[in-house]
Amino acid sequence: MNKATASLLVIILLVGGVTWYYVNFRLDGAIANGIEEAGSAALGTSVRVGDVKTSIRDGSLSISSITVANPPGYNNKFAINFKSIEAALDYDSFDIKRVIIDNPEVVIEEKGGQTNFSDLLANIKSGKSEPAAEAKSEKGTDSDAKTIVIRHFRMNQTRASFESESLDRYSDLKVDGIEMNNISGTPAEVANLIATGIIQEVAAEAAIEMLKAKLRKKFDKAESKVSRKLKAWIGGDDEEEEDGGEDEAENDPDG
Repeated sequence: MNKATASLLVIILLVGGVTWYYVNFRLDGAIANGIEEAGSAALGTSVRVGDVKTSIRDGSLSISSITVANPPGYNNKFAINFKSIEAALDYDSFDIKRVIIDNPEVVIEEKGGQTNFSDLLANIKSGKSEPAAEAKSEKGTDSDAKTIVIRHFRMNQTRASFESESLDRYSDLKVDGIEMNNISGTPAEVANLIATGIIQEVAAEAAIEMLKAKLRKKFDKAESKVSRKLKAWIGGDDEEEEDGGEDEAENDPDG
């Protein structure tokens, strides 16, 4: 092998190495950063992305996790953890054929009569986007962002946990699957549309579960009041003890 051939091989290897690095790291990182910025802007809370793996040859994209942090004041660190996200797309046009989210982990938490998902939904409706404001000012406005299209989006049916210390209820509930078609716009606009669909669905389920918990608590208090009266009547307890129990129940704001 002469020096010219050897030099040519070195150049080819260097170019190939740079291309491999750009495709596998720069592209993966750009996608992760884009999701984090757009998601944080849409939800008004921190969105973090795990490992991103792209394959231009196969037209595929997989993400190990996307976590959505809880708004301030809640006990759990996150509200949603999307554990498996798979997509099929054309990297030339960035036409995204489909995005599938399977088995997300959802934690609904009640505090002060509100839930973390009602707060997230309020953030979306109010346009609260402080977490991404600085990044947007540094990297340009939405008008500079590339338009993307998602032909089909689906989050499969999942189960969520409901936690409420004040209502003394800890339960599991079902969140119906969500499907959306032909979503287009800037990454921030698309993220807003998808986030709104998901958060609205979970917030509705959370509201139903809160109502069940409140009714259950009222029923338990009423049942306890009747039980005390029956025990007093059967056991012949004095009138003063019975009246004291009634006064206590009447003074209870949830009674």
